[in-house]
Amino acid sequence: MDSNNKVLNRVICCCLSVGLFYFLFCMYYAAKRLEVDDWNQRTSQFTAEMWVNDSELKKIHERMTKNAESISPEVTIITAYFNIGTLNKGGPFGQYTPEKYIKWMSVFGRIDNPLIVFTDSLEVEQIFEDLRKHFPPERTQIFVVERQDLWAFSLAPEIKRVFSQPGYPDHDPNTVHENYSCVMHAKFELVNKVIREKRFNTKYIAWLDIGLFRAVVDEKHIFPLKTPPRFDEMKVAYSGQTKFDPTLTPLEIIAGNKVWVGGAMFLGRPEILYIYTQDYMRAVRKLLDKNLMSTDQQVIYIMYQPSFDLQPRVEIQTYTTHGEDDWFYLGYLLKDAWDISLRAAQPAARFMLSFMT
Repeated sequence: MDSNNKVLNRVICCCLSVGLFYFLFCMYYAAKRLEVDDWNQRTSQFTAEMWVNDSELKKIHERMTKNAESISPEVTIITAYFNIGTLNKGGPFGQYTPEKYIKWMSVFGRIDNPLIVFTDSLEVEQIFEDLRKHFPPERTQIFVVERQDLWAFSLAPEIKRVFSQPGYPDHDPNTVHENYSCVMHAKFELVNKVIREKRFNTKYIAWLDIGLFRAVVDEKHIFPLKTPPRFDEMKVAYSGQTKFDPTLTPLEIIAGNKVWVGGAMFLGRPEILYIYTQDYMRAVRKLLDKNLMSTDQQVIYIMYQPSFDLQPRVEIQTYTTHGEDDWFYLGYLLKDAWDISLRAAQPAARFMLSFMT
């Protein structure tokens, strides 16, 4: 009997040791997944003097500070869908059809956050009304807008002219489909519009592309989106794609279809996003004046280049695994809704519990 007990004790000790090792490995891996690159060490350029120079920003700041107790700590999600036909995006999803986008929309029926939707389609308005009917009415705002009334779409003739230049880089749809470029710029116009028109009552705001959560459309559970770990509230959060190269010219970025951050989602405080979206729209104007244009991802890369003649007033914070599939990484960090280190520890906890049951 004693020998059996010794063997059992050794087995238990061995299992606990293995479990502890696995737990520590998961903790290390979780930390590596949140590793930041040198870019995130940059000091925020956002200063108090900005309130003085911008009356609209001052109003936003005063609203956020004077009404701090009544402001929800949640994240308001903003999204939009404009039907511009089938897009030749390539990759594992091939062509992006309106039918695919409608399927991807289903995830918004499970996101337990305040949601603001813009569309030019009565069909899409009805789809979102049906998707969100189990949430309290105040959790969802849907606006049907005329495409021609938006600044972003007013740029279509200019963008088409730029894309039509002989020898201009050919990346379908980025530098081929002028309305696709317009949709990308509309993100920033609409976020700015929501902030200026005070259509939110939360501490944070995030843009979310319709297709970001395409990989989980078959899930059933409701989930909230929260701020990511180690979020710097003086910056705008993005998924990082590559290490920032400060030596590139605007044409090199467009011709090489280069990407620094993934444009599917960005998050920040309203004051920060107000300034950021203003600067983005100014950068679009400057690039068009230089006969250059592509999508938001290239514009962002260009506007943060030291040589570009418009320097953004706020910094970007990147979240990345330094892997090859980080396009939607920030979104899934927010979706997890619990600390990533605890999530990484769960397999180890289940491993050890299996020996106790």
